[in-house]
Amino acid sequence: MANFEFYRLKNGVRVVLVPMSGVQSVAVGVYIGTGSRYEDTKNNGISHFLEHMVFKGTKKFPTHKDTSYLEGLGAIQNAWTDVDATAYWCKLPSNRWRQGLEMVKELALYPTIPNKDLQIERGVILEEIQRRNDRPDELAGEALQKLMFPDNALGWMTLGQPEVIKSLSRADFLRYHQSQYKSDNIVVAVAGEIRNWKLEIRDLIEDWFGGLAKEKAGLCQPFIDKQNAAAFKVQNKKLANQAHVELGVRGVNVTDPRRFALTLLTSYLGQGLSSRLFMELREKRGLCYAVHASESRWQDTGEWDVYAGVNIDKLEGAVEGILNELRRIKQIKLNKKELEAVKEKVRGPILYSMENPVRQMNWYARQALDRPEEVMDYDTVIDRLMGVTAEEVRQVAQDLFRTEKLNLAVVGPVEKKKEEKLLRLLRV
Repeated sequence: MANFEFYRLKNGVRVVLVPMSGVQSVAVGVYIGTGSRYEDTKNNGISHFLEHMVFKGTKKFPTHKDTSYLEGLGAIQNAWTDVDATAYWCKLPSNRWRQGLEMVKELALYPTIPNKDLQIERGVILEEIQRRNDRPDELAGEALQKLMFPDNALGWMTLGQPEVIKSLSRADFLRYHQSQYKSDNIVVAVAGEIRNWKLEIRDLIEDWFGGLAKEKAGLCQPFIDKQNAAAFKVQNKKLANQAHVELGVRGVNVTDPRRFALTLLTSYLGQGLSSRLFMELREKRGLCYAVHASESRWQDTGEWDVYAGVNIDKLEGAVEGILNELRRIKQIKLNKKELEAVKEKVRGPILYSMENPVRQMNWYARQALDRPEEVMDYDTVIDRLMGVTAEEVRQVAQDLFRTEKLNLAVVGPVEKKKEEKLLRLLRV
């Protein structure tokens, strides 16, 4: 079990150090508490676009060839952008930690956004958007977001809209970076074989990040839930006799104590080959070829959803089957055997993640971003999950699964008469 160290620099930069034994690598990341929900209609997509552009050059590493030199040292290097966070990270042999830390620092803090590369990368982003349009399962997820979070950036796509991507200038990137990449919005995380260099790492983090001005980042628009009736949206698309379904409700936020019970509920209903939805809808009734549940949590709200890929002729049956399972979990408590099994099902992957420096880095960094006043180690989280009762699982289902909060998005060749039937089905 790795012990972790969490602290703040005087300017507000958060730091997480996670020594691990039995590994010969180190994962290094800089996480920024910004993403698509911090954008506006004029720059939607800029968080993700900026994440691409930083690799085109920084002050110390002026070209793409320079920013990718770590691969020649055995590193795995990448970045990602989400609704509320952006991360630059690499995994490399432990004796190369300094080069890794320097690179993620440069990428996050000192990108040059070369004009000559802007147009080329703009084309790459537009192709990425086009690729999404060829993936109906992703379009169903996008439709659900818009339905659940109207008039809020949570309903927008991280990739952005083509017309906005085409309009963004270098000045827009510099302005956005200046407003969001602030000291109080940054987490530096290092996990892996760092025991021999821990003091050195602390000193270098202070050196490289401690000099940033003490400033606060721009805020996002909070989401206020005003939904009082089930919502439904069909996006007609010619597919090979298939429909892609997303059924969602608002979930819980990152600090909600019900999140542990909801984790178990999500796993029981819709994760893995043993999940209730998979067994009932696919294995027993053949209503769909894919079905799974997932959830996301943010500062002020969350999302819980079920995805299903179905034959168009079985669409109503699949939706009704999903809703039946939501009703059932509200009414019938898990028995002792079911509760024990789902706890082990959740505990296993948590234990496995402890073996991987990248997973450990992400585990602690996300907590430091989302919930810095309560950063939990693995034992604490497992204990909280193991302590959840069957009644708590049923209670969170009753709290979230309510008819007036249901949202259904379908992508596929859906006839008008099917739409009317689906709308009538929307009740739990």
